[in-house]
Amino acid sequence: MENIGTVKSKIEMIDEEITHKYVDELRAKESRIDFTKDGWVEEMRSIESEYREKIQPELAYIRTTIGEVLAGNAFKDLQPMAILLEDTQRLKNYITPTFEEMDLNVQSGSAEYITLSLVLFMARNLEPEARDEMVYFGDLVRFCESKKIGIKTILQKLLPYASDEIKYGTYSVRSLFEDAIKQQSAAAGKHK
Repeated sequence: MENIGTVKSKIEMIDEEITHKYVDELRAKESRIDFTKDGWVEEMRSIESEYREKIQPELAYIRTTIGEVLAGNAFKDLQPMAILLEDTQRLKNYITPTFEEMDLNVQSGSAEYITLSLVLFMARNLEPEARDEMVYFGDLVRFCESKKIGIKTILQKLLPYASDEIKYGTYSVRSLFEDAIKQQSAAAGKHK
């Protein structure tokens, strides 16, 4: 079983690999964009999508590794993992699966990326910007509802490990999870 120490070197290695790919490929393409012409936003998105596709094998590997390590030690290393990821150059921007990646993962019959997204959300602990994190969580819950994914079960499993540290108003990761569980329960009651 791997631990936070052994995964640290893997995170650093993956971060270095994807940073080199960024420097070698993405930055050169970005520098050729003419921001004065229409369509530059779509071109930028296309480049970003192409880059994500190129680093997908590295992302899949490190995402699985991080999930296994955290689950294997009952999520006690959430905060050290968050610090490790925040200290990376590029990986911190790509570790959380996009909704498109989650959709593909769900279509393959897995909820792994949804669970990982929730675990990474827990690790960030409503940082750096609590409102943005809360919006993301709301979007994630709605995504799961639209795909008929039982997020309530996942949230219930993660709830004991969620921080109750108040970060915004009266909200903590734990209170957001509890509210979502209640809403899911109420919605399920209406559909019976």
